[in-house]
Amino acid sequence: MILEGLRQFAFRNLATGELAFPPGVTAVVGPNAAGKSNLLDACYLATTGDLPSGTVADALRWGEAEGFVAADVRRDDATQRVHVGLAAGRKVVRLDGQTVRRGDVARRFAAVRMTPQDADLVHGSPSRRRGWLDDLLDRLSSRHAALAREYARVLEQRNAGLKSGAAPDLLAVLGERLAAVGDEIGQLRLRAVARVDTVAAEVYGDVAGGAKRYGVALVRAQGDAPLAEALRATAAEERARGVTVVGPHRDDLALTLDGRAVQTFGSRGEARTAALALRVAELRLLEEKHGAAPLLLLDDFSAELDADRRAYLLALSGRLPQALVSGTEPPPHAARVLRIAAGVVREDDGEADVAGEDGGAGG
Repeated sequence: MILEGLRQFAFRNLATGELAFPPGVTAVVGPNAAGKSNLLDACYLATTGDLPSGTVADALRWGEAEGFVAADVRRDDATQRVHVGLAAGRKVVRLDGQTVRRGDVARRFAAVRMTPQDADLVHGSPSRRRGWLDDLLDRLSSRHAALAREYARVLEQRNAGLKSGAAPDLLAVLGERLAAVGDEIGQLRLRAVARVDTVAAEVYGDVAGGAKRYGVALVRAQGDAPLAEALRATAAEERARGVTVVGPHRDDLALTLDGRAVQTFGSRGEARTAALALRVAELRLLEEKHGAAPLLLLDDFSAELDADRRAYLLALSGRLPQALVSGTEPPPHAARVLRIAAGVVREDDGEADVAGEDGGAGG
């Protein structure tokens, strides 16, 4: 897929309303807080229908009540328009003028965003890793997206019943449905994680020279037992705490090097390579799903990365049909260079950057 053009109004500090993008590598260059990350986030939102971080209110320029991002995206020799309206804490996604779910966009297009904050996939909370896995599965499987919505609804009802001391019969019915949906989610997760493990190990070996074997495994809160059995075993604890203590909402990913936890025993560089490998696995699984490479959005490509990791990422971006790569300097293989200051984007004219004050949330 190719992002042919981006339009926006009132998205964070961005001040340039319309941009066109060619295939190949486009470098987005500017000082800190100029808007580089904001531009890449706008591209991600416009090609996936999903905000990569923050809330809708955070995405709007200070003082604006409404805004939008829109993209013309080409795939299979056909161009479609995605429009994401932002207003009053909500977003409305349209595809070729028709209101759709985010998943409808995800079934057509894909983008992968890599940032320095990806280290949180390793050192962050289990919810951070679950969120990454669930987001990937939502884009790989429409069935998972539907199951996740139902699981969240039933879990909320069951937790409310546990807190209020609901009748045992009602809790039993909710538990049966939670177990059925939760076990199906678990099976989808196990299959996806098995594929992630294979790809991530290969990527880690390519970057780090094969010194250690990188492993990714799903750690299920219920262990190997069916969820219905685990719910029965934890019934007393649930009644005491007023909350469901096992299920997919408590799962985690184990990230290991030669069988030892990266979080505990890995160096800073090893942790960053582990996170990078997860993102590349995400890209490859989406490529398999769509039969075409996703758009790569590589934010601040040189931040806290050594020469081997930078070289791997730059080589990866050069192999893809299209990538946007941001930094304080352009990568050596960029086909086009855009410079940004205070949210204003211009074609590179060979002059030095002029740092500007941020007109909103910078990046």
